[in-house]
Amino acid sequence: MTDRTKILFGDRAILLQKILSNIITINQISSSRCYYEIKERIDYLIYLEQILDDNKTVFKYNPHLEIFSAIQAEFLMKNEVKSRNVFTFLSQDKSTGKYFCRSFFPQTDKDYSIGQTNWTLLYKKKIQKSTGIETVLYDRLKKDF
Repeated sequence: MTDRTKILFGDRAILLQKILSNIITINQISSSRCYYEIKERIDYLIYLEQILDDNKTVFKYNPHLEIFSAIQAEFLMKNEVKSRNVFTFLSQDKSTGKYFCRSFFPQTDKDYSIGQTNWTLLYKKKIQKSTGIETVLYDRLKKDF
């Protein structure tokens, strides 16, 4: 959104906090002539936590299979939201070992999961950043004897 660089320039984490705290408003973002390019991502943003919590399809992402994509990620999640596939790309923060969302968007014509290695999820937890509370979302490692 090059026509909004004054308000949308800088560290992504800081920008996200400004958006979440309404310092940067949807009106400021949607007034951009480039808004149509990201509108669907914005529309699906409210489902991001649901998407990340889901335990469905996870792929070990190989960016070399997507020669026309600049996305660098380690994992790809493919979820259905509102009868549409949504792709979520995850990377690991090397200093903390935690995973974060690198990119996500609803599917248009390309299926980014084709050719990627499907993984079976064994364990997954999330940490509520504001409270530090950890929740185990999925645990196939636990043995019930």
